[in-house]
Amino acid sequence: MREYRSYFLTPYGPGVVIATDQGVAGVELPDVSRCDRVCHLVPLESEQSDISTRSALLLQRYFHGERADFSDIPVDLSNLPPFRQNILNMIRKLAFGEICSYGQLAELCGSPRAARAVGGALAANPVPVIIPCHRVVASDGRLTGFSAPGGVNAKKALLQLEGIELNGMVVVTNQLVMHRTSSR
Repeated sequence: MREYRSYFLTPYGPGVVIATDQGVAGVELPDVSRCDRVCHLVPLESEQSDISTRSALLLQRYFHGERADFSDIPVDLSNLPPFRQNILNMIRKLAFGEICSYGQLAELCGSPRAARAVGGALAANPVPVIIPCHRVVASDGRLTGFSAPGGVNAKKALLQLEGIELNGMVVVTNQLVMHRTSSR
């Protein structure tokens, strides 16, 4: 299978989009929680595709504070089990600045008692930001796990970039909006 790479620049350093012919298969983010903005990723010459290039451009805009809509970017989740694919595809319905809880997401996917399994699916998300797993929080609004560099501090930075109101490491819970997404 062919692989394409496109790099994008952020105020935190460069990131990379990895795509196949089916869609984006991976996104490597810089550590957005770092204040020193040290860059550890060195862009290399690589073959690009329309999908990788368009995705990289949207990610660059996103990290520079612009609203970016990734809903029409195809993703390649073929290496994941169907349950995880279902969870990650459901998260794609969350728009810029919207958040939901793990429990709400589990319920919408037809497994209301599977909040921990939802967390496992999010931890395996190979396409962060395009599949916005950072928009999923604990039912009480606490920020929990994020598998991208910087962990929960990066999650906090991404939510703040989207205008989500936080009190420390807790989202103001009246911002939970997944119920609106189910009617789309």
